[in-house]
Amino acid sequence: MPKQNKDTDGYQRLMCPAEAGKVQCPLKPRSLGRGIHLPLVDPEPNPTGPFRVCKQRSITVAPDVGAKHWQALEYGDQQWQKVYFRLRNSVEGYNGYAKNPLAEAIEASGTRRIRGIAAQTILLVFQLAHANRRKIKNWVETLALNGERPRRRTHHRRRTKPLGIWTPTGYLAPTG
Repeated sequence: MPKQNKDTDGYQRLMCPAEAGKVQCPLKPRSLGRGIHLPLVDPEPNPTGPFRVCKQRSITVAPDVGAKHWQALEYGDQQWQKVYFRLRNSVEGYNGYAKNPLAEAIEASGTRRIRGIAAQTILLVFQLAHANRRKIKNWVETLALNGERPRRRTHHRRRTKPLGIWTPTGYLAPTG
């Protein structure tokens, strides 16, 4: 838990959550019994003993500590969810595109009949490169270049029958 804001050099004082009254911890007996609304943490045993923050009230953390785990968006907030789910849908959509059994079929290992994980990986890379090329080619065909019409429509919708001729047993034959 942050105890103070970062100083000019980027160092920050952090406090143990049990000291701040946010959790109950058996390593901090004063935190126990403060209320059932506080979660009880169970610190994992460590061969070197408890963490430094568990032995004292607060610690100073250098700016480079945890830098590789830094994220631009706070995990779980609204903006993070918006970005995450859009990217997740994109990735899952591409996985389905590359698994198409009529194209690359990356899910079927029978399309890569060779032994060894290294050889399988190299062939899978070629299959994914082909899927990328196919996706880019399809996208380019939807563009109107040099004032011409696109060679392909961006979406294909099937024609639906008018609702006026539908009955619970099926569609009525057109009359007249």
